[in-house]
Amino acid sequence: MNSDYDFNVIKALRKRSGLTLQQLAQASELTYPTVEMVETNKTVPSLKTLDALAGALGISTSNLLSLAERRLVQRRKACPIAGDPNQKGLEGLDLCRVALYDKAKMFHVRAVTNRPVHVMDLHEDCHEFCYVLSGIVELRVADMTFLLEPHDTILFDGMLDHTYSAIEDGEYLTVHIPKNARILESLLWEHGQEQ
Repeated sequence: MNSDYDFNVIKALRKRSGLTLQQLAQASELTYPTVEMVETNKTVPSLKTLDALAGALGISTSNLLSLAERRLVQRRKACPIAGDPNQKGLEGLDLCRVALYDKAKMFHVRAVTNRPVHVMDLHEDCHEFCYVLSGIVELRVADMTFLLEPHDTILFDGMLDHTYSAIEDGEYLTVHIPKNARILESLLWEHGQEQ
């Protein structure tokens, strides 16, 4: 079968739910052979079949399709960032390495005291996470300033102008996740943001 979807994810979801193949077939009101053929990618299921399977697994059909459309495990090597370090909007490139996952990006930054990192030209419309591994980092987002120490994390709208500056040498990670990843929207809108 030639498809951009890998429905083997149904087997993983079924097992996580503690269901046998027969139980999933019964819960979805589909035949055992139908579920087995979908789960092993021997057939391209109809939307009606996917809807029944998703309902039996307790997830939306769109989430099931989303899980099936991407590989569950991807591995990338973080590489230096290409670009002109003198270009406005690209400061501190030599301190960064990046791994690209479609439109998502993961940066590892070697924080050097008094060396700001400002890479706004590498941003798309995204949410940005930062996790400080070591050292102390000052993060300026728009008109706000945050002092981040080891194991501090922060989440913000990555389209806001922001700059990281090391107060003390160390390392941190930033992750850019496209805004169409809906789960993050709820995190940004939660009340009582600091734990």
